[in-house]
Amino acid sequence: MRARLAVCCLAFALSACATGGASHGSGHDPNAITADEIEASHEATAYDVVRTLRPNMLITHGVSSFNQSDPGIMVFVNGTQFGTIQSLDRIAAKDVDEIHFYSASEASLRHGTGFPDGVIEVKTK
Repeated sequence: MRARLAVCCLAFALSACATGGASHGSGHDPNAITADEIEASHEATAYDVVRTLRPNMLITHGVSSFNQSDPGIMVFVNGTQFGTIQSLDRIAAKDVDEIHFYSASEASLRHGTGFPDGVIEVKTK
């Protein structure tokens, strides 16, 4: 009986390790879009790329507040503030190397405070 219990525990432990590693094998980061994905999408603008490949990046994730002047998710290009989500329409997809979404806490570490809904950072070629 103890041997059977030991085998079951071992099998459970090994299966838990196997499923933990499987999450990394999915092939993409939900908060990043690579150059290969951008090229394969055949979209014209950075906005179209995000809308097609990672639409969740366009959803406001911040804490709701009474501040009606909140501009929403802000866009940075090569580390410089560029505009709101709509500004992604002015960036040609062929010029983009990578797109990454940063939550409010991640954005505050990279760009300072004032981005409660997060930041989309575009790196150009």
